[in-house]
Amino acid sequence: MTMPHQQHMAGVRRTGPLWLGSLVGGVLWCVWSLTLGAGGDSFYDQLIGATARQYGLEPALVKAVVKCESRFDPEAVSPRGAQGLMQLMPATQSLLGVSDAFDPRRNIAAGVRYLAMLRQLFDGDVSLMLAAYNAGPQAVIEAGATVPPFPETQRYVRCVWAALHAYRQYGLNEQFPTDVSAYTAEEGQLRISPLRFSQPVALVGQRVTLQLEALQHGSQSAHGVVLLTYPEHLVSFMALHTAGSDTTVRLPGATTGPAGKASWTSTAYQFIQGRWPAWQPGQHRTAALALVPRLPQDIALHLSIFLYDPTETTVQQRWSTVVRLPVRASPW
Repeated sequence: MTMPHQQHMAGVRRTGPLWLGSLVGGVLWCVWSLTLGAGGDSFYDQLIGATARQYGLEPALVKAVVKCESRFDPEAVSPRGAQGLMQLMPATQSLLGVSDAFDPRRNIAAGVRYLAMLRQLFDGDVSLMLAAYNAGPQAVIEAGATVPPFPETQRYVRCVWAALHAYRQYGLNEQFPTDVSAYTAEEGQLRISPLRFSQPVALVGQRVTLQLEALQHGSQSAHGVVLLTYPEHLVSFMALHTAGSDTTVRLPGATTGPAGKASWTSTAYQFIQGRWPAWQPGQHRTAALALVPRLPQDIALHLSIFLYDPTETTVQQRWSTVVRLPVRASPW
């Protein structure tokens, strides 16, 4: 980090008094810090600013996440397989319909959309939103709605807060463009009715169902895909029903740690999907899932619906959400 400063200093002729040279050097260091440190990496500012505002997030916050995730490297790949500017895991890419995680626009759009979902899930708490982005929402829930005790996650949250404060200090929110005309909501052809649980609180060992109804009002027929991810260590049975496609998962009663004790291994997500073929404009489709909780621990469920053109295999529209299902121990 000192090399640019040293190069600038090498070009300064020290013809004046020593104090003047020190003053010039200090000014140059400040200028370099503003352009390359806190406010540099501006190549993606327009994309970050427009996308963040589309989803109601602070642009400086999104930029801080990008900095701590990838240091603005669109080709970054983590040891765990996270990819691109916002380091999207493959499962998250599937959830959000990302066809190319190394495309900056698609990567940032998906990452910001996921941050917005997590912000809603945790009632606007930024620290919990960031912790969930790093460790998964289930880990935050299992930690009692606190930042989980993972050193990596705690370092990550501190990193984003530090970068956010730096970007705010230099007024980067005001410098981001406000034109969002190029970015339109990706749920335009889909209308999703409020999710309906069979009961507001699930009980361990008893089945609970959730129903989702969607309306496709685009201009042409499309194929639909329903995607669901869930923490498998908290579920002993899971079934997803869509028209013409049923997926049932029966999970063994694998040994896990005490309920509520968060760990990286205990928050792994299972992935299942169903399909709606030949989905006509104006047609309603219904998806239903049933699950049996195995521990008295709230469950975070990720749901997505995609419309795609089967002739081009391109995603046309998408809708995603994260749902929290309260779970309590059976009274008997």
